[in-house]
Amino acid sequence: MKLILFKYFNTKIIILFLLVVFTSINAQNYNANVNKEFDKAVELFKSKKYDTALNIFEKIANSTQPNSKITASKFFIIRIYLSKKDYTVLDKSAKNFLSKYSNSKYADEVKKILIQSYIDRKDYLTAFKTAISFIDKSNSIVFWNETKEVASKIALNYLTDADVKKISKNYDGTNIKPFLLLLSGKLLRQEGSENEANKMFAEITSNYKNSDEYPEALSLQKNYNIDSNNNTPIVGVMLSVTDQNGKLVQSANEILSGIKYAFQEYNQLHNERIGLLISDLKRDNKIIAEQSLAFIENSNVRCVLGPVFSEDVRTALNEFNNSNLCLISPTATDDDLVDLSENFYQANPSFSARGKYIAQYLYFVENARKIAVLNSIEGYSPLLAASFAQEFEKLGGDIVVKETYKSKSYSLTDQMSRISIYASSLDGIYAPLSDQNDASIILSSLVQSGLKLKIYGNQDWFIAKGFETSPELSNKLVFESDYFIEFNDPDFKEFSSGFIKQTGLQVNRNVLYGYDLAKYILTVMRNIDPTRKNIKYKMESGISVTGYHNNISFNSERINRFINIVRFKDGIFELVERFRSGR
Repeated sequence: MKLILFKYFNTKIIILFLLVVFTSINAQNYNANVNKEFDKAVELFKSKKYDTALNIFEKIANSTQPNSKITASKFFIIRIYLSKKDYTVLDKSAKNFLSKYSNSKYADEVKKILIQSYIDRKDYLTAFKTAISFIDKSNSIVFWNETKEVASKIALNYLTDADVKKISKNYDGTNIKPFLLLLSGKLLRQEGSENEANKMFAEITSNYKNSDEYPEALSLQKNYNIDSNNNTPIVGVMLSVTDQNGKLVQSANEILSGIKYAFQEYNQLHNERIGLLISDLKRDNKIIAEQSLAFIENSNVRCVLGPVFSEDVRTALNEFNNSNLCLISPTATDDDLVDLSENFYQANPSFSARGKYIAQYLYFVENARKIAVLNSIEGYSPLLAASFAQEFEKLGGDIVVKETYKSKSYSLTDQMSRISIYASSLDGIYAPLSDQNDASIILSSLVQSGLKLKIYGNQDWFIAKGFETSPELSNKLVFESDYFIEFNDPDFKEFSSGFIKQTGLQVNRNVLYGYDLAKYILTVMRNIDPTRKNIKYKMESGISVTGYHNNISFNSERINRFINIVRFKDGIFELVERFRSGR
């Protein structure tokens, strides 16, 4: 009996042992297979084959059998949703991950993705609130510092002091309070409230001496210690940064970031500092009128930059026309705006001015004397053509033949036939576009008619297509543009690098509209008593300031006298010169 029992238990042990070994082998094989599949999905992710990668990651993450790649797969799934801009699913997945795997090594990365998703959606207030919440609860010094930098860029580029103050109330007595106070101080300074800004810095230096923000707050206090009864000159800024529904107006916000950066640069380098007072117009006529009056009545405000849109300018000029305060728009282009008020200046030349300027360029620089004009009957093309013809003939040139067409026509054979009659005597053809799609029709019609003329045009040729179909003609294309960025210029590269580092934003034409205009007015205000009258006098004296997108100079006509002359040669656009017009 004992022998039988011994054999029975011995057999059970052997079977149990074999089961353990078999299970272990299966687990090893399974994990090896999971690792292989995971690595495959990662490579697919790197190749931007998101849908295929997502299927594999979800299979691993949702497996009922435990494996070491579950959290990693869930992390990659969230990254894929960010890449695919599937924000609704991303929000749910990220929050679920942080709830279940708060101690995971991927948790901080998921938090960063969630913040970035709000930034991508341009929901900057939520992005900032989320960042502050994560910072407050984090024990990681690396995450703390990295996320504070992101939060700082969000606040200084997209929020107001009121936004930060409202959030700050929820963090009294916490480690993050001095950081929020510092941001409030910086925003108040940007908004022209110097004394209120200094109160924020003083609170940090008095109550938070052991904080990371203490040294910077102390430095800001020393460098900007201005008496409460000061007469520090202020430049007002009037932009519709948001619309009436609270939605961000991207172009205006980019212009504002350029203005802010220029003032920051200036005030770091000069002892006699100039303040900045920013007003969000919200595309609301009532707010525009109220803020216009507020700036006019504030004696410290010496001039105003903005608005961006011609319609907003018209509303503002109803108030500014009866004042001595200059209003300078970076982008408004309507032709009649300078006629509405002697206090208005256009940094971006109007359409009629552009036609006039390129006529001067053709006559004086290209030595053209006989020109054909071809324009569509829609949009601003007729205005450009009329302004060009009037100026060219005034200078002594001859508009030999003038033809029009309906935009988006399939053929211009008849027009080209009539121009061909005078081809031998022509120095070129002026063809201002109102629709970029017309460029390819014009080029093909010229080729079919055998016309090998120089083509002169307007800024819409910059974004036109079809040059590659007629290289012989496109190499003869010259046009005017209110912007041209020389990306390979060493000075621009240095500026761009500094701007990106400070703001986290890429430099584009809108940023430069703001930056170059701010640089212009800061140059005007230097070395004079910057009264409203003196600023107007110095601007109209013709002072020129070099910019990255265009130079700026005014005279008594109050329209920027500079325009970029660009040509398309061998497949690339290149700057010929920044042309300064005459009267």
